[in-house]
Amino acid sequence: MVLVACGSMLAACGEGDTGPAFTGSNLTYCDNPLVAGPSCDLTGYSLQDDSALRAKLEACAGSTCHGGGSSAATTWSMDLSGSVEGALSALTTFADESPYFLVDDVDPDCSQVLAEVTTQPVGGVRMPVGLYWSSAEADCFRSYLHEMYPQ
Repeated sequence: MVLVACGSMLAACGEGDTGPAFTGSNLTYCDNPLVAGPSCDLTGYSLQDDSALRAKLEACAGSTCHGGGSSAATTWSMDLSGSVEGALSALTTFADESPYFLVDDVDPDCSQVLAEVTTQPVGGVRMPVGLYWSSAEADCFRSYLHEMYPQ
């Protein structure tokens, strides 16, 4: 059972930035011009108070997926030792295995991390594995990205 779980995590986290572009019906906010504007009715998802977002991202920054340790399954990591904004800003230059940057500072709706917590990527698993975010949490994450990078 442990091997199955580890195998799922390895497949879910990806292996680097050289993979093929996503194909099929992987609809993201970026692909849908009719999506409503970012909104958030939850506390803890703003630049002034990122406590709830930090708690959600800690599952992503764990040692077996996007942590900085040697057991991480991806080539990129999320460092939450500083601010959440700093951790996400560091992801603006990495495209992973999709045509989108992990965090898109030009169009936050095109951020791959946003797509992965809201949809099931083609050939992948919705993130974070087993700890799925609610629609409200995903909307608040989207709102946070828009606060970081207003359009």
